[in-house]
Amino acid sequence: MKTLLSLLSFLFTLTLYSQKTIDVGKNDLPNTSGSLYAVGGQPFANYKYVKVMEGTPYFKEEWMGGKVIMSGGFAYDSIYLRLDLMENSLHYIGPDGQEMIANSPIRGIILADSVTGKKYRFVNADYLQATGKIAPGWYQMLDTGQVTLYKKFLKVINESRPYGSATTEQRIATMGQYFLMINSVFTPVKKLKEIPDLLSDKKEELKAYISLKNLSGKNDADYSALVSYYNSIVRK
Repeated sequence: MKTLLSLLSFLFTLTLYSQKTIDVGKNDLPNTSGSLYAVGGQPFANYKYVKVMEGTPYFKEEWMGGKVIMSGGFAYDSIYLRLDLMENSLHYIGPDGQEMIANSPIRGIILADSVTGKKYRFVNADYLQATGKIAPGWYQMLDTGQVTLYKKFLKVINESRPYGSATTEQRIATMGQYFLMINSVFTPVKKLKEIPDLLSDKKEELKAYISLKNLSGKNDADYSALVSYYNSIVRK
């Protein structure tokens, strides 16, 4: 009976928010704290990653407090989460302490670093409002405004067996690809210096900014700074 009541409560909440347009980049999302447990998931048995010697399949290896934005737009807050970027699955700690995999449609995730306070925002490809096809998975939102900057992580696992050993070892490499959402067009960016050509209405200003700030494009901060600068000058 308790499970039935929880499910009915979830369906009622879904109806209330199903018509809302939700921006994952905003903080003012309607919360239904803790109710993710009522929606359900499946227990996680870690058979695949037990031999990992280097790297991680997750965005961050450690558990992070966070918020889950469901397909209807409402959010579940204050849950311990871990994002598996190899399987594109979201893991959470259930009320009994068991690790679970969420099996309901999820629009976005906000993860919080408890030490620095920094927040990491991810959007499910299924909910990116873009023309054309987008590769499935999770995209980290690095900056948003007139244009939005995303990053997709590619995880590659390699297995090897050391000489004389009966045990196979796993090593996971992580690579990243940047994308710009420009007028609903999702465009890959191979290097920072391509951005002024893609945002040609402010091309000279962006080139000057790259030179002024000595942006090399070797990290997320450089890409974010350039896109943030563009968004600030187009608002004027």
